Amino acid sequence: MKKESKQFKKILERAKEILILTHKGPDFDAFCSGLILKEYINTYYPKKNVSFKARQMPTQNIPHMHEVKVVEEIHSEGEDLVILTDAGNWNMCLTSKDTISESDAKLVILDHHDTQSDSTDLTINNNMSSATEQVLELCMDMRGSKFNITEDISILGQIGIISDTGRFLYENATPNTYEIMAKLRRVKDFDIEDFSYKNSKFPLETLSPLTIYIKNLQTDGDLSYTYISKEEIDTGEFSKTSVNNAHQFVRDKIIRHIQGIHWGFVIKPSYYKDNIWQVSFRSSKGYQKVDGIAEKLGGGGHEYSAAARVEANDSKEALEVVLDAIKSTISS
Repeated sequence: MKKESKQFKKILERAKEILILTHKGPDFDAFCSGLILKEYINTYYPKKNVSFKARQMPTQNIPHMHEVKVVEEIHSEGEDLVILTDAGNWNMCLTSKDTISESDAKLVILDHHDTQSDSTDLTINNNMSSATEQVLELCMDMRGSKFNITEDISILGQIGIISDTGRFLYENATPNTYEIMAKLRRVKDFDIEDFSYKNSKFPLETLSPLTIYIKNLQTDGDLSYTYISKEEIDTGEFSKTSVNNAHQFVRDKIIRHIQGIHWGFVIKPSYYKDNIWQVSFRSSKGYQKVDGIAEKLGGGGHEYSAAARVEANDSKEALEVVLDAIKSTISS
């Protein structure tokens, strides 16, 4: 057993009240890694109380999703261990109303991003393809051949990995990723094509904010960027879900897919705090590395996929902050 696995096992065995958290606006890797870890603890440590809190449910039905406790605020409820999955720091998980970070509970981070993590009792990050792969690797190392990959864990594992590797199109997929995927598929031949198709669909209401993003799109050389303002959201009476879906679609399907454009960013206002704007960066492999730009803004991520939050009074100021960070990072 690896040293870090032994450390995690020791911390886990001493804990009684355990809370699992992940980043705001959780994707499938966030949900799947947290749910696999919760199932592991429930199975091998049935006397421990473990909960998984998030602010929303997954957009598709996945195993054990009913065990996610949806909350508006996250405060201490007597936990003696908090585990963050798919997130390197409190800032990625909490809003200004949350107080859980003030708890005396031990903190463990299970992540796969390049971003610097908060000071913790233990951080496990082997830069794997996904937090799901990292959690599975940890569970397998702690239990060895005794670790039972159930059908539910198999499905969760496949969903988490294919989501964060783009169905193995991204360079973060390694031989270890394929080996774990093979183990999962021996248990359950999950229909990846059907899941990907359903995951690509979005509600009709997404089209309205999507048109705003497209209208506001600008290009500069091989860079493209766009935004949606608070005023545009209020005027259109757009729902949070529709804006988030539009933001994701533009981020993944538009800003890098214009002829001659290879990287870009998308901005939207935060729903959790006034004068905070969320910035998502994407770049094609071999072009601009965006993790350094995100880190300059207080965020982080991978070389070609990163995010940050900036403070600004309006969308125009937010754009200026990001463009200034790009200019200073690229020129340095």
